[in-house]
Amino acid sequence: MKFTILSHAGLLVEHAGTRLVCDPWLLGSCYWRSWWNFPEPDPDIIAELRADYIYLTHLHWDHFHGPSLRRLFHPATRVLIPKVLTRRMVEDLRYLGFHSVTEIPHGGRVALGEDFALRSYQFGLGVDSGVVVSGGSVNLFNCNDAKFFGLPLRQILRDTPRIDFIFRSHSSAAPIPYCVENYERLLPQTVSQTDAADQFARCALHVGARYAIPFASNHCFLHRETVRFNHSATTPEDVRRHYSELVARAGAQSECVVMPPGSSWSEARGFDLRPFDFASRPQYIETMLARHTATLQSCYREEDAATADFASFQAYFSELLRALPRLLRRRLLAPIVFRTRDAGGEYHWLIDPRRGIVEPLASAPAGHPVLAVHPAVLRDCATKRMFSVWSASKRVRITLPHAGALAGLHRWLTVLDLYELDMFPLARNFSARSLALRARRWREPVELVRLAVRRVLGRKPLSLAMIYPVKAS
Repeated sequence: MKFTILSHAGLLVEHAGTRLVCDPWLLGSCYWRSWWNFPEPDPDIIAELRADYIYLTHLHWDHFHGPSLRRLFHPATRVLIPKVLTRRMVEDLRYLGFHSVTEIPHGGRVALGEDFALRSYQFGLGVDSGVVVSGGSVNLFNCNDAKFFGLPLRQILRDTPRIDFIFRSHSSAAPIPYCVENYERLLPQTVSQTDAADQFARCALHVGARYAIPFASNHCFLHRETVRFNHSATTPEDVRRHYSELVARAGAQSECVVMPPGSSWSEARGFDLRPFDFASRPQYIETMLARHTATLQSCYREEDAATADFASFQAYFSELLRALPRLLRRRLLAPIVFRTRDAGGEYHWLIDPRRGIVEPLASAPAGHPVLAVHPAVLRDCATKRMFSVWSASKRVRITLPHAGALAGLHRWLTVLDLYELDMFPLARNFSARSLALRARRWREPVELVRLAVRRVLGRKPLSLAMIYPVKAS
């Protein structure tokens, strides 16, 4: 077996003449020019890239990247995706021209070639998934963004007791806290760049991986709205240092290996690492800004000409409110305001779930969270049902009336995700497809109940050490 790191979350695995590519975001940017691969992929490797199979873990654009899929791969390439409630991935792939698409149920196995197989596992409220790829005597566990733990993780380790390599994200893509105005003062307890590194390390040591590869978090921000967030990244070198400290304390036989794009490992040659100095991140980003100036300026000209579209916004959120159960609308969701601005001025659009209305206001009322979003982004999200990818873009500025409003904002973001994943109206969850899929994932609700019981009876806050216990050697 051989694997090669292609990009942020792009991975090529080769065995016995068969090639599998995972999550190939390889060209340009994503999330409205906000995210860019860091460091950028090797163009020579991309030019020669071929795939017999493509596996896409979930719908987010840094994993399901339409331009890369359309331009780099033949429409006959066999595409593998997790089988979830929504058929959005199938529909989007067909729109891109791919006609050989296979949905894999949770825990399902697909034979890729001689002594070469893939198992797909799902986790979380959305459609996040990970895969175990086995070739010969080598097992790769690509968690990607899925945060497996507890019983779901035990299922994976039961199916594949020995993990040689684990690939996992190591830096949060969430808009909170950094997109919140004055977050340092308002939400000081939520700011910790070491949490993601600790979660990465403890998970890798918990599963007993021989090698841990920081993965799926290697991007930077170049858009003028988001370039300020580059300081928030947890770099692979940050992760490696923390990992080494934890390994030393546990006495474990494991190593964190930083693999920039173009780096590879093979059974025949071991590691072949491409040099890259992550300490020079600010300087490298400056060179990227210069290199992509024309693309960014073109984007800004188009966005500056965009106009606010209340009609599409109202249609989207009115439909969403009708799809929600009345109890959820009236008891759990508070009113929220979107603010946007075009050449004609500034606009405030209220969503009041308790009254079931979406309406424009002259100004934002006091006491409600306000989300400032560019009209071009807001129009795309409403017309193409893309709010589930919007928050990761960080193209939003959030004003909270007080710290207590954060819980309500989290509920709104969760509802947007679930709505676009076809979990509302609730009746969709009781289709034959949905019930069959959920039955295979019974371990997740059971694990949540177990954690709640431990929390109540143990009277201790949940911790990473509790979720990912690491035994000292």
